[in-house]
Amino acid sequence: MLVHGRYWNDDGNRSIVGELISAAKDGGDRRAARELATRVGDWAATLELPDNPIVTAVPPNPAKPDHLAATLAAAVAATLEVPLVLDLIERRFATARLRDTPIAERVAVADAAGYVVDPIAVGRNVLLLDDVVLTGTTLGHLAQLLRGEGAASVTELVAARTRVRGPLS
Repeated sequence: MLVHGRYWNDDGNRSIVGELISAAKDGGDRRAARELATRVGDWAATLELPDNPIVTAVPPNPAKPDHLAATLAAAVAATLEVPLVLDLIERRFATARLRDTPIAERVAVADAAGYVVDPIAVGRNVLLLDDVVLTGTTLGHLAQLLRGEGAASVTELVAARTRVRGPLS
């Protein structure tokens, strides 16, 4: 998993990336989403990535559609000049938010989402984008699913890593 930045600074305040994510996700700030997408796209251009990838995003929970990951994926695809395939992974069911779920229960929640991979993934190098990662349960689950369905490789790209704020077990 490749991570662009941290959500929180050591002093307990949000980083610049954390502020942009918060403004975009919680505040619906499109300018913040665009700025974050530009930063993530520029960062992706500096990485050593597999040849001829397709780009996709972690699909949103149907109960709370959040398009920030899709916005980031679109920026990465545009910057790298590679295909964007947002419907590569379908999420069929709404589930509890993983950040509110005890760590020991997260794999079961990811399974319950009913993710399905489009056959276009077979033999392809996939760049899988997400906005924030806490434990990596969803990304790990989706990467395993993509590989199991025949993807040649899966590279996980994340805008920010956050930290656990209190016990989740």
